[in-house]
Amino acid sequence: MSKHEIRLLVADSNHPNLEIIKKTLTAFDDTSYTISSANSWKKVSTMISEGDVDILLLEHNMKPKKGEGILDQICRNKKGGVPVIIIVPEGKEEIGVKSLDRGVYDYLTREEIDTVALSRAVRGALKRIELEKNVKESLAKLEKMAIRDGLTGLYNHHHFKEVMVNEFKKAQRHMQPLSCIMLDLDHFKNVNDTHGHQFGDAVLVQAADILKKIVRDTDFVARYGGEEFFIILPNTSVNGAYILAERIRVAFANHIFNKADISATVTTSVGLSSLYDENVVSHDDLIANADKALYRAKWRGRNNVCSFDDSESGERVRIKEETGKIEDFYDRLEKLNDSIKETCVMSAHTILRDIVGDWDFVNEHSLRVCDYVDRLTKALSMSDNDRNVIRRAAMVHDIGMAGINIRILKKSGKLTNREYTLVKRHSNIGVKIMEKTKLLDRELPLILYHHERFDGTGYPHKLKGDTIPFGARIIAIAEAYDVMVSTNTYSKTRSVQEALKELKKASGSQFDPHLVKTFIHAVEKHPPA
Repeated sequence: MSKHEIRLLVADSNHPNLEIIKKTLTAFDDTSYTISSANSWKKVSTMISEGDVDILLLEHNMKPKKGEGILDQICRNKKGGVPVIIIVPEGKEEIGVKSLDRGVYDYLTREEIDTVALSRAVRGALKRIELEKNVKESLAKLEKMAIRDGLTGLYNHHHFKEVMVNEFKKAQRHMQPLSCIMLDLDHFKNVNDTHGHQFGDAVLVQAADILKKIVRDTDFVARYGGEEFFIILPNTSVNGAYILAERIRVAFANHIFNKADISATVTTSVGLSSLYDENVVSHDDLIANADKALYRAKWRGRNNVCSFDDSESGERVRIKEETGKIEDFYDRLEKLNDSIKETCVMSAHTILRDIVGDWDFVNEHSLRVCDYVDRLTKALSMSDNDRNVIRRAAMVHDIGMAGINIRILKKSGKLTNREYTLVKRHSNIGVKIMEKTKLLDRELPLILYHHERFDGTGYPHKLKGDTIPFGARIIAIAEAYDVMVSTNTYSKTRSVQEALKELKKASGSQFDPHLVKTFIHAVEKHPPA
C-alpha cells in the first residue's frame, strides 16, 4: 500500500485541520497521502461506495447521527471494506473500546491526532488492507484448488463426478452422443519401486501434459485416482473416442519420461464406454463400463485400447474359461491380502498391550468405533472393499496414543493447552507407526485426518468439507458418538438420544451433514443393545 498514494477521508461535522493531520503522518514515514474531508454522512457513504477511500478517520460525534450510528451503516456497506479509525474525546476511551467490537480497526483521542499515535494507527490500517488483499487472493486460489488435483493440475475426482452427472443429463436431454475414456499407466507400481516416488510423480505430471495437448477444448480431463485418468467426451461417438484413445496410446508409447538423470518409457491401457452401450441407464454405468473395458485392455497385455462392446463380444466367449481362472486367482489373492492386513491391525494392538500398560481402554474404544463404522458404511451401501478399508482404519485410528503419556490420557477434567497439543499429535504418530508396515496405504489418510472438522477448524491440517477423506469423516462421527455414550474419565456419559442430538447439533460444523443424517437413521433403526 505504501508504494502509491493513500486516500484518507476525515469525516467531521466541524472543519478539521487537514494540514496538521498530513504533517503528522508524513513526519514519521515517506508514504504519500491525499487527505480529504466530509461533513455529512451522505458524502462519506458516496465516497466509500465509489471506492475513493482507503482509510476513514471518523469523528465520534459527527452530525446528524452519533458516531455509532454512522459506524453501523459503514459496517453494513458490502462495497466498503474500508478500515475505520474513530476519534473520541479525551477521557471517553470506553466509546472507542466498544467501537472495536463493532468493526472499528482502531481508536484515538483528539489529543493524539497530532502525535505519532496517528501514524501508528494509519500504518496498522494499511497493513490490514494488504492482509485482506492477500486473504482474498488466497481464497481465490483455494477455490481453484477445490476442483483441481494438486499434483497434475487436472480436475480432481470430486469435480469429475459433478461434471459426469451434468454431461450425462445434457446428452440425454439433447439426444447427443457421449463417450468416455478411462486410462491407467501400465506397471506404475514398478516405476515407483524402481525409480522412487518423486520420479513417479514426474511421470504423472508429464502424463497429464500429454493428455491436455491431445484432447479438444470441449473435452474434460480428470485425475480419477492414483495413476488412473478419466476423459469425458461430449457429443462424441464411440468411434471418435476410439480414434482419440489410439492417439493417446501411441503418444504414451513414444514418449520418454525424464526427471534429472532418470528416464523411462511408460505405456498406458485404455478403456472406452458410450452412452449407447446396451446396458447404460445412469452415469455410473458409463464409468463402470469404461472400467470394465480398461480391465480387458490390461488382460490383453496392456498398451492396448478396448471398448466396452469389445469386452462383451465373441472374444469373451472364446476366452471365458481363461478369464474365469484369472478372476478367481485375483479374488483369492485379494482375500489373502485383506487377511494379512487384518492380522497386521490386530497384531498392532497385541504389541501395544505388551509394551504399554493400561491399553485395554483404547482397544475397547476402537472396537466400538469399528462397530459404529460398520453400521454407517452398510447404511451407505458402500462396497465391501471400501468398508473394510474404513473399518481397518477405525481399528487403529488411535494407535498413535501409544506416544502420549498415559496420565494425560486418563486425566479427569479439562486438559491444559500444552496437554491438548500433545494429544493432538496422536494422528501423526499413528501414521508414522502404521506406514512402517507398507500394507495400509489407503488406511493412512483416514488415520491422519479423523480429527479434521467439516468447517475447516480441526487438526492436523485444517482440511474442510469434501477435502477431508470420506472415510475419515465417517470415523469422526463414529468416534464422537462412542465417546459420548461410553463411560470415561473426561466427559459426562450421555444417553443414545442425547448423543444423537449432539451429533445433529454439530452437523455442518464438526461433521458432514449427510453422514450425520444417515448415521442417526441407522442408529434409530437398530439401537445399540
